[in-house]
Amino acid sequence: MTRSDAQTLVLAHLQPQQEAFAADGDELVLVEAATIERPWGWVFFYTSRQWQQTGDARYALAGNAPLLVERVSGKLHVTGTAQPIQTYIAAFERCGDPHGGASEG
Repeated sequence: MTRSDAQTLVLAHLQPQQEAFAADGDELVLVEAATIERPWGWVFFYTSRQWQQTGDARYALAGNAPLLVERVSGKLHVTGTAQPIQTYIAAFERCGDPHGGASEG
């Protein structure tokens, strides 16, 4: 799987939420500069386009947990927002599950 394939997978996963944002004249976008690449795959971050363009808090998202995509299988994992992303990555690298050692508070 390429990074582009993984991005397509993430955007498809976000599609149900995307429709709600479109109704308000906004859309969900990937934060390209924040993407983390590892030998096993990628971690993608997303936000609303209006937040990304303006930084205005009224467009900020809550609960937009980063998404981890495995390079070989294409499996998508929703991480979480209770812990720093490095905690979810470490858990995934340790046991194949981003929640394998992370406490969800």
